[in-house]
Amino acid sequence: MAAFRTQTVRHANSGAVRAQSAVFTETGEPSKVLRVVDHEIGPADALTGTQALIRMLAAPVNPSDLNQIEGVYPVKPRFASGLVQGQLAAVGGNEGAGEVLASGPESGLCAGDWVVPRSSGMFGTWATHAVVASDDAVVRIPHDWLRGGNVPVQALDVATVKVNPSTAYRMLRDFCQLRPGDCVVQNGANSGVGRAVIQLAREMGVRTINVVRRRDDFDSLAAELEQLGADAVVMDSELADSAVRDRILRRLDSPAVRLGFNCVGGRPTLLMTRLLSQGATLVSYGAMARQPLTLPTSLLLFGDLRARGFWMNRWYADNIDSPERSTMWEHILRLTAASKFVAQPMVKVEWPASAPMLPAEIAEARVREAVAWSSGGKHAFVFSS
Repeated sequence: MAAFRTQTVRHANSGAVRAQSAVFTETGEPSKVLRVVDHEIGPADALTGTQALIRMLAAPVNPSDLNQIEGVYPVKPRFASGLVQGQLAAVGGNEGAGEVLASGPESGLCAGDWVVPRSSGMFGTWATHAVVASDDAVVRIPHDWLRGGNVPVQALDVATVKVNPSTAYRMLRDFCQLRPGDCVVQNGANSGVGRAVIQLAREMGVRTINVVRRRDDFDSLAAELEQLGADAVVMDSELADSAVRDRILRRLDSPAVRLGFNCVGGRPTLLMTRLLSQGATLVSYGAMARQPLTLPTSLLLFGDLRARGFWMNRWYADNIDSPERSTMWEHILRLTAASKFVAQPMVKVEWPASAPMLPAEIAEARVREAVAWSSGGKHAFVFSS
């Protein structure tokens, strides 16, 4: 990573900055407890120490964000005073990308730098602006990671690098030494992590068997995943048929299915394990079906199956100063610039970050629609200037 430059930077306008944030004062259903508040940040020339004033560029809505607002996620929200009169409030969102507008005299950040949160829970990203303690809360993304390829890397690509692509990157590298020609199998293949696994595995020369739920649009989804590099796409209900499993394995002609990735749980995952080779590792990183994963003793005893868990937040906590984080993010963003990696499709929710800003009630309606579990598809806030 390029070295930070240390200097004092002032905002072009030293007055207070008008901002909006999606906040909640109590845990509960996100579409009911979130509201958008108008507030002021600054003035920029009052920044001290390592503080930095950031204008958010983009921020996705992740299931973990919604679980955090519901109060059921291990990373708890940071409630603080100052946003809602007479009440403590927290700003929603944990992932995103922002641009530094100004920084304090001891900050290593400069105006124009792009930054992402260092870890979940540092500050809420569903806001047009934020003041953060730069050395503690954010990580600078060098601009040369975003250039020199076939396409310019967009703010939303940077905003989403920290969770889904990074989860796929780590799982493909941290649980066994995959070789070109090896194969992995995964469920939830059309999710953000699933699509990242397909593309990153392709770059490694590793084949993928991709399991999705039964659906009417299976053919079009299969074609979409194959365009990303999927070697086989199958519905979970088909895996109960041994002839289907055998046909998939013969088609791939792979020496071993050495890794399985599970984000679903329940019976569909048990069926998926029948594709794993002896001595394989099953890595669980989610439980979308909200059903327990029950593995028969025979799989462990005779199949020598290893069952592991992976949580990206834990990896970041355990590797807070590791250069592996920068290596990982740079790899993903350079693949993006080279048109070899694309983020999952997202519904972009426009949220102006400068005048004329939306009335709070209109911004709030957009936020509540985006965070509803029933909204369908993955949503992301795009903060237009």
